[in-house]
Amino acid sequence: MIHWSDMEALAKRRLSSLIYNSEYNFDSQVIRIADKIYSERSVKMIMIAGPSASGKTTFANLLADRLEFRGVKVHRVSTDDFFIDRDKIEVLPSGLLDMDSLNAMDVKLLTYTLESILEGRRVVIPRFDFIEGKRAGDTQDIIPEEADITIVEGIHALNPVILGKYSIHDDTIIGIYISPRRDFLLPSGRTIAPVELRLLRRILRDHYSRGHSLSDTLAQWDEVLKAERENIYPYVHKARFTVDSVYDYELLVYKRCLGNSLDSYPHKWTNNIREVLKEVSDIPNMTIPSTSLLNEFIKGGRIG
Repeated sequence: MIHWSDMEALAKRRLSSLIYNSEYNFDSQVIRIADKIYSERSVKMIMIAGPSASGKTTFANLLADRLEFRGVKVHRVSTDDFFIDRDKIEVLPSGLLDMDSLNAMDVKLLTYTLESILEGRRVVIPRFDFIEGKRAGDTQDIIPEEADITIVEGIHALNPVILGKYSIHDDTIIGIYISPRRDFLLPSGRTIAPVELRLLRRILRDHYSRGHSLSDTLAQWDEVLKAERENIYPYVHKARFTVDSVYDYELLVYKRCLGNSLDSYPHKWTNNIREVLKEVSDIPNMTIPSTSLLNEFIKGGRIG
């Protein structure tokens, strides 16, 4: 539990210290896990999963950077690049696209790709364009060597189906689960739970990076949570490491980005969030470190 009154007091006294220590706490998790993996020298593939807006992509990149600092050659694969074209994705009874199930993925190609990497064969990785809703024209080649490590991240990364004849275990293929894990307690007694924090992150990410409106994001949220219960949580036990992606100062970021704009979108998922944000100070000219996980959800850098 994070007591927001303490964070506000520190932000007003020395904002840079609050930001530095929040970033340090997260980076320490990355370093601890990377150094443990490096010390064992047997890991060939790391599977990173977590629910929507948990910070999987940034965590994967930071983990890769740390391993590369130790001299390991790292390849990176996002399961998001194996989506089928949006116009071929099944429509749910609600009228929304079934984007969060394996039915939206080219599982055959993904499985072939991962098996090939583990067996040392060259593969061609596609890239999915979220704005266009289809596979882009450019690709990435991976030619794995014996001492390389491949990091695979995405909501289905812990699902055994995508590994084909291989499986997650504690020597050559390991699993990591990342998600916000702490509540924020506001002075009024209201709380922001991890699921609400992830919604705030997704609202901003969808706006900045995926061309979705706020109303679209809210309309999809219940379906997203249902898909997580079916496709992610049953496999959390396969993770060897668990990462908490909460940043102590992040409510300040969302207040600066959103202001009172949620007031125009009354919704069961925004009612509490709107009241909470009213208790958060609007601090201008915040500078978020370029390596921060929070940049995954906003434009990044300086928030004027």
